[in-house]
Amino acid sequence: MNFQIILLITLALLIALGFSFFQNLHKNRKTSGNLALFGLRSFSIFLILLLLINLEITHTESSQVKVNLVILSDASESIKILQKDSVLQNFQNKILSSEKLNDKFDIINYHFGRELITSDITSNFSEELTNIQQSLKQAEDLMDNNKGVVVLLSDGNQNTGRDFRYHKSSGSTEILPVIIGDTSSFEDVAIQRINVNRYAFLNNKFAVEVFLNYSGSNERNTKLHILNSGKVVFQKDMEFSEKNRSLIVNAELEAKSIGLKNYTARLSKLPEEKNVRNNTENFSVEIVDESSKIMILSPGPHPDLGALKAAIESNSQRMVEIQYVRNFNNLELTDIQLFILHNVNRNFQKTIESISGLEAGKLFITGPETDWQFLNELQLGFSKNSIDQPQDVFAVKNDNFAIYQPKHLAYEDLPPLQIAFGETEIDANRYAVQLYQVIQGVETDSPLLAVSRVHPKIGLLTGENIWRWRAASFRKDQNFQQFNGFIGDLVQNLSAVKSNERLIAEHPQTFLENELVEISAAYYDENYSFDSGANLNISISDSLGNTVLKTNLVARNLKYVAEIGNLAPGNYTYKLQAENPNLLKNGAFNVLDYNAEEQQQTANLAAMQFLAANNNSTVFYEDQFKTFEDYLLKNDSHRPVLKSEQKTVPLIDWYYLLFLLVFALALEWFYRKYKGLI
Repeated sequence: MNFQIILLITLALLIALGFSFFQNLHKNRKTSGNLALFGLRSFSIFLILLLLINLEITHTESSQVKVNLVILSDASESIKILQKDSVLQNFQNKILSSEKLNDKFDIINYHFGRELITSDITSNFSEELTNIQQSLKQAEDLMDNNKGVVVLLSDGNQNTGRDFRYHKSSGSTEILPVIIGDTSSFEDVAIQRINVNRYAFLNNKFAVEVFLNYSGSNERNTKLHILNSGKVVFQKDMEFSEKNRSLIVNAELEAKSIGLKNYTARLSKLPEEKNVRNNTENFSVEIVDESSKIMILSPGPHPDLGALKAAIESNSQRMVEIQYVRNFNNLELTDIQLFILHNVNRNFQKTIESISGLEAGKLFITGPETDWQFLNELQLGFSKNSIDQPQDVFAVKNDNFAIYQPKHLAYEDLPPLQIAFGETEIDANRYAVQLYQVIQGVETDSPLLAVSRVHPKIGLLTGENIWRWRAASFRKDQNFQQFNGFIGDLVQNLSAVKSNERLIAEHPQTFLENELVEISAAYYDENYSFDSGANLNISISDSLGNTVLKTNLVARNLKYVAEIGNLAPGNYTYKLQAENPNLLKNGAFNVLDYNAEEQQQTANLAAMQFLAANNNSTVFYEDQFKTFEDYLLKNDSHRPVLKSEQKTVPLIDWYYLLFLLVFALALEWFYRKYKGLI
């Protein structure tokens, strides 16, 4: 209390005493009655003056704040499948009903599946996906960095989201994993993943890559079957052991008829295998009849021409014609989907003028004999200041290339291509680099292979003698399959879309049950530039022809997207339509009967232990409630915190002073009334 406040209180007291003295004692006798009136009046006036001054009173309030204890209970189907739903609920209820824990903690109960569920409603264990990492993060966010404990009641089997093992809590939060479920290990074989292209061409073979995994320590034999419409189209004996746990099977299947084909990959059951749900995996491939014609144009003979023709025509749906520029004629060029121009020079001028207005794609292959001055004049989005000096370059792939998924070649084992000495520049907005040049062991930013991002498609291979790559591929694998696949993917990307393919749909051929079905599309105007102002709609029908959904597509990041939602397992067809002009695209996909929660039959002990170790915490088991409780009760870091808070309150807010004032005035009035003074 400062001097000014003391002065004001003193002054108020003197005024109250002085005023009351002159009113009650100055001209009156000092009787007991007058003294009483003097005191009451002095007290009343003093209170009034104090209220007018409105002093502020500061005081300290202390309270005990409990640490939060958040129960994070797994509500996914896997808990019920493991028959551990009652076990989890029992552990949860013991925490909630523990008087000792309730005395020490503020207990909050959450559930989770794909995300955190803050409702207090008892879980029925029906969540179809499990995201432990996301739920841990959301629970900590709700605690707002306050000190607390998160108790994770789960089997540790996560099937969506980021790996929860690497989740790191804030320094104020402790994570205590409680493992619900059987931690015993059983022998198990599983199909981990299947890689297959969306499309395959009629009367050709297509590759299927199946990744297999074995859990166990014994030598086991099983068999992999791939079935189509119940008929076995591929089979192979598999041998697993402790040292041979992961296997990759490459199968080639025949594309015999057009349409969406559904396949099933199945591993035979081991004698003591408990979980057989992960022994089967479904996939789909759409077989298309899409013949195309490619023309190779060159100043003269070159070994590259034959290598390219052989690689392209390994796909029976493609036909290659080789022409020399001096003999070139422009008859029936509209049937060509791709022109490959090898070592362009000024003799190509009339040829390029003839094909420049066509929708066909173009692949330029350059070398020491290429006339780069002429190419630069064409303004195709790439240029080079070269000299007549050959240079050997090796290839290295660009890991960020995302135009399409090319077949993998062991580029480090391939011989060099020859380029004209000089640095090649490309327009990064128009082209994406697939391969970079390696010169004398140094990786450069110069492109060896680049493809355009927009239509009409243009490709640039800056080195010649690609026939050497074909020969090297054969020496390594005793076949041309890898090289043919590499060239085939490039040709497929560069081949011009047909006029009725200005509307293009993109989506996986197969979706899993409970997975978001998303279909994207691209719409190009008459110049094959992306049109962001189109009105696209899609109609989806089931296998019986019943319309399931009609919706519009939304433009998003140079594409149109329709998020369909979760569809029931089955085969579906769709019609994608642009209203102006009236373009129509038909397609198909299927939704596989797949329950991610059924894929594991035991608790993921290793993952839960890793989470605990990563957070310097402790793992508990479903039958260790007493140990768990004792740990929390004896841990001094979780003691309630004594919180002090200073509060400043204006004197006028002290309502009982008003009562005292009213009481003093009323008492004085009654006394004067009683004495007949009023």
